[in-house]
Amino acid sequence: MPKRIIEPTDQTFTASPLGAAHPEKRPYLIVLSGPHFGEIHALEPGRELTIGRRDGADIRIRDEGVSRLHASIHVEGGSAQLRDLGSQNGTYVEGARVGQLRLADGARIHLGVSTVLKLAFADEVEAEYQRKLARGAMHEPLTGLYNRRHFADRLAAELASAQRHQRALALLIADIDHFKRVNDRFGHLAGDEVLKMVAYVLQGAVRKEDVLARYGGEEFVILARETGPTGARALAERVRKAVERSRCGWQEHELGVTVSVGAAVISALTRYVPGETDRALLAAADRALYQAKQNGRNGCVTVAEPDAEAP
Repeated sequence: MPKRIIEPTDQTFTASPLGAAHPEKRPYLIVLSGPHFGEIHALEPGRELTIGRRDGADIRIRDEGVSRLHASIHVEGGSAQLRDLGSQNGTYVEGARVGQLRLADGARIHLGVSTVLKLAFADEVEAEYQRKLARGAMHEPLTGLYNRRHFADRLAAELASAQRHQRALALLIADIDHFKRVNDRFGHLAGDEVLKMVAYVLQGAVRKEDVLARYGGEEFVILARETGPTGARALAERVRKAVERSRCGWQEHELGVTVSVGAAVISALTRYVPGETDRALLAAADRALYQAKQNGRNGCVTVAEPDAEAP
């Protein structure tokens, strides 16, 4: 048989392994809205996972109106069994209250005040894509910290939780002193490096359970649970000292900055009024920050209600 000559117009293909076009899909719960917006929870087929507000829940949701053990979900095959666990405010699927229901791929579950979960069967590529979308929605790109929108959601959730458990909550605002001078002298790219350095330093100064976000410009905010005035002052001073002793390299220069910190504390007995308490706490921390600036910068000021000293 004569040898075939492959012409330039011929097309050749490389065979792919069987199954590569149809990678295995796994079940996930994606948080579409609420304080945990963007989180993705991998479900384990054959195991019933609990959803609720308490620490021991497999999927923890800190949303006002979610019970300590609110519901459970059990995946078998290409569907999942959702079961309400006697929650006070109910479990809803597509707007209808349910006690027990078999869910198909794409079903939406409504819990608490604002939490919406979506059941999705996806391969790892799709799941990673969802994670990236979520990260982009919750984090700001320069520092990688939570953004202002996500912080606002978490502030409301943490205030509601603080009232429910009668615990204090501290809010700190840290502002870089004379940041404009860095931009004016070294340029905005140098300023970006300083912002990234401060974000990194703050991450090392706060606890894992604290909420750290970039609030805007050169301002950063920290939410500290179960923290009264004494703890807030200690945290503010720890943040201030950590930034003061840090440096970042920029070309042939070594750049250092300081921060002023304002802290405000809501006591364990404060009644939470959605919207109003949030604004009041932010305004109090902002006034404390202004006072720290007036005192000469690179300092801390803490304000608290008289009955907030106990926690």
